[in-house]
Amino acid sequence: MKQAKKPEPAYFVSARIWIALYLTALAFVTTFVYWSSLRGDFVFDDTQIVHQNPVLLNIHSLSDVVKLGFAWRQLLFFTYGLNYYWNGLSPYGYHVFNLVLHVINVALVYLIIFETAGRRREAQSAALVGATVFAVHPLMSSAVSYIAGRSSVLCAVFYFLALLLFLKALNEDANARSRIVYFVLAGVAGVLAWQSKQEAITLPALMAALFWLKREKRGVRWVLALAALPLVLAATMWTQLSALFSQVAENKNLVAAGFDSVLPAGTYFRTYITSIVGYYFPRLLLPVNLSADPYVAPVAHWYSPEFLVSVAILAAVAWLIVRRKTTDAFLTAGLSAIVISPLSAYALIPLADVVLEHRAYIPALGIALLAAALFRWMWKDSATAGVAVAVGVTFVFGLMTIQRNRVFANEIALWQDTVGKSPEKARPHYSLGAAYQLRGRFNEAIAEYQKAIVIKPDLYAAYSNLSAMQIDSGRLNDGEETLLKLADAAPNYSDGFVNLAALYLRKQNPAKALEMAERALKISPNSYAATFNKAEALTMRGSYTDALASYVNAAYLRPDIASLHVGVALAITRVGGDENQIMGYLQKALQVNPNEPSAHYEMGAIYLKKDMTDKAIQEFEASLRGRPDFGPAVLNLSLAYQRKGEISTARRVLEVFLAQFGRQGAPYVADIQARLTTLPKS
Repeated sequence: MKQAKKPEPAYFVSARIWIALYLTALAFVTTFVYWSSLRGDFVFDDTQIVHQNPVLLNIHSLSDVVKLGFAWRQLLFFTYGLNYYWNGLSPYGYHVFNLVLHVINVALVYLIIFETAGRRREAQSAALVGATVFAVHPLMSSAVSYIAGRSSVLCAVFYFLALLLFLKALNEDANARSRIVYFVLAGVAGVLAWQSKQEAITLPALMAALFWLKREKRGVRWVLALAALPLVLAATMWTQLSALFSQVAENKNLVAAGFDSVLPAGTYFRTYITSIVGYYFPRLLLPVNLSADPYVAPVAHWYSPEFLVSVAILAAVAWLIVRRKTTDAFLTAGLSAIVISPLSAYALIPLADVVLEHRAYIPALGIALLAAALFRWMWKDSATAGVAVAVGVTFVFGLMTIQRNRVFANEIALWQDTVGKSPEKARPHYSLGAAYQLRGRFNEAIAEYQKAIVIKPDLYAAYSNLSAMQIDSGRLNDGEETLLKLADAAPNYSDGFVNLAALYLRKQNPAKALEMAERALKISPNSYAATFNKAEALTMRGSYTDALASYVNAAYLRPDIASLHVGVALAITRVGGDENQIMGYLQKALQVNPNEPSAHYEMGAIYLKKDMTDKAIQEFEASLRGRPDFGPAVLNLSLAYQRKGEISTARRVLEVFLAQFGRQGAPYVADIQARLTTLPKS
C-alpha cells in the first residue's frame, strides 16, 4: 500500500520567505558597495578588449552580436558584443553588466552555502554571513570594478550554478529523476563556464571534493572519475591547449615592447605555488595592500625555503580535505573551494603575469564558506558576538571595497596606487607615464618613463612614447635620433616604426614614411595607426586610389575615431568619388563625435559648393565651436556670409579671429588679413 506523501514542514515554507528576504538584502548591499564603480572608465586591459577590437567596434545590429566568431571564450565576447551594441564606448553599461553578474554570484554563493549545510534552517544566517563577505570582499573589486575582470565574474556565474545544481543532486531528498535532471543541468552549466573562461577546467575536481564531503558512502569510483575529468578534457583538447600555451609563452607583443618575458616553466611553477600561499591566501583572509600589478619575485630553486614552506602548507590543507574524520562541512568545503579552484589551474599555465587579483574571484567562494563556519561556531557560543563580528567585518570590508573601486575609476588613479605598492616594477611606472601623456601632463609622464627605464633599460615602449612627445613638441631631429636607435634595438616593436612614419610625414618625406608604415604593418597587420600613416604617405605621394583603401581599412580598425572617417571622406573626394559616399562618411564621423571640427568643416564646404549657404554657415559655425582657431572654417564662414550679402557679419567673423589669434601667430592669419582687405565696406 502506497504511503501518503508527507506534508512539507512548516519551516520550509517560512524558509523560502526568509531566503527571498536575505537575497534581496544581499542584492541591496552589493549594489550599494559597488555603486561608485559604475562611474569608472576603461583601464588597463579594458582598452585592448574594447578599443582595439575591430570586430567588436563594427557591430551594428543584434545579428552582428550573434555572429561573433571568437574561437576562444565565445560566451565572454558575446557579452562584450551586447555591451557595445547597447552602450557603444560608454563604460557605464559595461560596469552595470559586471555588477549584475556579481549580484547573481552573491545569490548563488548564498544558496551553495545553504545547500552545503543540507538546507537546515539554522544554516540560513550562516549562509547570509558567508555570502555577504563574498559580496563586499575588497579583493573582488579587481573583478567587478575592472571590466576585463568580467572573464572571472561571468565564468563564476556558471561555475557556481553548476556547483549548486550538483549539490542539489546529492541532497538526500532528491529522487532519482530529479537527480538526473540536476546532474545534466550541472553539466550544461559547466560547459557554459568553460566557454566563458578556461579556468573552469577545475570544476569537476571540486565537484569530486564535494561528493566526498556530502555522501556518507563515499563512492570512491565516482570521486576518482570526477577528479580525473579535467585530465581527460585536457588530453582531448591538447592540440588547442598546447597552441594556446605556446602563444602565451611567447608573449610576442609585450616582449617586443620590452616588458618582461614569461618565466621558464620550472621557475614559473615554483613562483606561482609560492604566490598562492604568500600572496593570495593572506589577501583572501585580510585584504590589504591590494595591487593591480604586484611585484612577485621569481623563486629560483626547488629547494628555496619559501617554495618548500608553501608546498608544506598546501599539503596540510589537502590533508584536511581528504581525511575521513568528520569535520565541519563548511570548513572542508571552504578549503576545497580555495585550493581546488582556478588558483591551482594557473600553476600549469605559464603566464607573463604571475599574479592578477581577479583570478581569486571564484576561489573566494571558499572564504565565504569559511566565514559561514566561523559565524556558526561563534553563534553557538554567543549569538551577540557572532552578529557583532559579522556586522563589523561587513562594514569594514564594505568601506575598503568602496575605496578600492575608486582606484579602478581611471588610469591615473589605478597606476598611482600601483606605483606606490610596486615601485620596484617597471610596468606601473610606464603605465602611469602613458596615462599622464594622454592627459597632456608631459613633465610628469617623462619623469615616470625615466623611472621605468632606470628599472628596465630595454623598455622600448617607454622610449617610443618619449619620442612621440619630442615629435609633438617640434623636436623632430631628437625624435628621429631616439627612434632610429629604437629601431635597431627593437626590430620587432611596431610602435617605434609607427612613430617613425609619423615623423617622416612631418618632415614631408613620403617615401621614408611609407617604408616605416609598411614595416610596422608587417609586425602588426591590424595597427590602425600604421594603416593611417600609410594612407597619409600615399596621399602625399599622389597615389590617391591606394591611399583610399588604406584610409578605409584604418576606419574599419578604429571606427570610434571620428577623424579617420573624415580621412576616408577626403580620400573619396580626391579620387572624384560619389558625393553621397563622402557625406555618409562625414555623418559617421559626427555619429562618433558630434563636435568633430573637421567633419563639420567638410560638410560646410560641400553645402557652400552647392550654394546652400544657410546650411554651410551652420556647419562652419559648428566647426569653430569645436576649434575656434580653425582658419579655413573662418575663411569659408566669412565667404558664406558674403554670398548672403551680409558683408558686416562676414567682416566681423574675420576681425574676431584676428583679435583672438592674430598676435599668437596662428595659421592662416595672413590669408584672413588678405580676405579682410578685399571685402567691400558695408
